[in-house]
Amino acid sequence: MLELDKIKKYEKEYRAKKENKVRERMVRNVALVDLIHDLDTDTNDNNFSITMKTHGVVNQKHSGRCWTFAGLNILREKVIEKCNLDIFELSGSYLAFYDKLERVNILLERLIKYQNEKKNLYDRYVSDLLKRGLQDDGYFNQFAQLVKKYGIVPYNNFPETFASSHTYEINQILSRLIRKFYLELQTTNDTKKLKDTYMKKVYEIVASLYGVPPEKFDFSYTDKNNKYCIDKNLTPLDFYEKYIGIDLEREYVEIGSYTDDLFQYNHRYQIEESSKISGGKDEVLLNLPEEEFNNLILKQIKGYEPVYFFCSTTSKRIEGTWIDTIERYGDIFDIDLVFNRNEISKTNAITESHIMLITGVDLVDNQPKKWKIENTWGENFGKNGQYVATNDWLNRYVFKICINKKYLTDRQLNLLNKPPILVRKWDEKF
Repeated sequence: MLELDKIKKYEKEYRAKKENKVRERMVRNVALVDLIHDLDTDTNDNNFSITMKTHGVVNQKHSGRCWTFAGLNILREKVIEKCNLDIFELSGSYLAFYDKLERVNILLERLIKYQNEKKNLYDRYVSDLLKRGLQDDGYFNQFAQLVKKYGIVPYNNFPETFASSHTYEINQILSRLIRKFYLELQTTNDTKKLKDTYMKKVYEIVASLYGVPPEKFDFSYTDKNNKYCIDKNLTPLDFYEKYIGIDLEREYVEIGSYTDDLFQYNHRYQIEESSKISGGKDEVLLNLPEEEFNNLILKQIKGYEPVYFFCSTTSKRIEGTWIDTIERYGDIFDIDLVFNRNEISKTNAITESHIMLITGVDLVDNQPKKWKIENTWGENFGKNGQYVATNDWLNRYVFKICINKKYLTDRQLNLLNKPPILVRKWDEKF
C-alpha cells in the first residue's frame, strides 16, 4: 500500500535537493528528446570506411511493410547491376496483395483447426487470434516464401494504390471478416464451403483496393547508356529467375542472440504458428552468442552485402541518428536505464519493432564506431532517407539478423543440422 506519509517523505527529500529544482526548470516546458541532442547525434559526418551504394529510397508510407521493402531493396540491386540502371524499384504492392490473401487464408484454417480440437472462445489460441486479427508484420523467411511462390514484378507493372500504402482500413475490414467467420463457424455444417465463401469476399476486397496483379507483363527500361530494352511476356516467376535468381530460403538464415532458462545459445528455435502462408514453414532461428552475432554483421558488411535486421524502436532516432535515447533520459534524472540486448528481450522491452538494412560501417582501429542504415520511410526522413546508428544502439536494439550462410563458420553451419526446438508463440523472445 502506498501511504500518504511515504509520499510526504518523498516530497520533503525532493525539495531538499537543489538539483531537482534546477532540473524542474529545464524539463517542464520542453520535450525531453530536445535535451539529449548533442554532437553524437549530428548527422553531418556520413563518412564510412565500408559503404555500399544504394539506388533510391523507397517509402512504405502508412503500412507495416518494412519487412517486404527491406527485402525488395536487396533484390533490386541485382536487377540494377544486371540491367545497368541508375535507379529501379520493385513492387511492394504486388507481394502485399498475395500476403493479404495468404494471411487471411491461414487464419481461417487455424480457426477451423481449433474448432475441430474443441477449443472454445476462452482458449488462449482462439482468443489470441481473434484479438490480433490481421496485421502487417512479417519476417525474412515469410518474404522468401512469398517470392518463391509468386515471384516479383517491377514497380511500374503494379504500382502502389492509396490502400496498399495506408493499410489501417483494409486490416480492420479483413479482421472483422475473420471474426465474423469465427461466429458462423460455430453453426455451419460445411466448413469448406464457408471458408471458400469468405475467401472469395477477401479476394474481392483486396483486388478492389490493390488492383489485380499481372499474370504476364513486359519489362522495359532505358539503361545508363541510354539504351532502350524490352523483355516481353514475362511471368513474375520468370522475371525473378531471369533477373535475380537467388534461392532466398536456401542461402540465408535468420539469427538471434538471447539466453535464459528456456533459450540456450547454439540451438535452433521454431516459432509456433508463425507461418503466414498455408503449407509454408514457420520461422526458424539460429541462436548464437552475442559476440558471434555481432561478428556476423561485420563479416557480411565487409563482404559488401547488406544485412537485413530487426530492431526495437523503443529507442528512437534523433535528427537521422539511431541512439539509445532511453539511456540519455536516465542521465537527465540521474538514474541508470541502460539495458543490454539480452535484458531488453528478457523484460519484453521490445514494444515496437522495425526492419531495415545495414549498408555500411565506419571502422576505427578495426572497431565499429557507427553504422550506415537504409530505411524505407522516404527521402523526407533522416538524411535523404539514410540514417546513422551508433555502435551502442546496434549492440542493444538489434535483436535479429538475416545472414548469408557463406559467412557462417563450419561450426555454425553444423548447428543448422540440429532439429529446431518448438517455442510457443507467446514465449517468443527474438
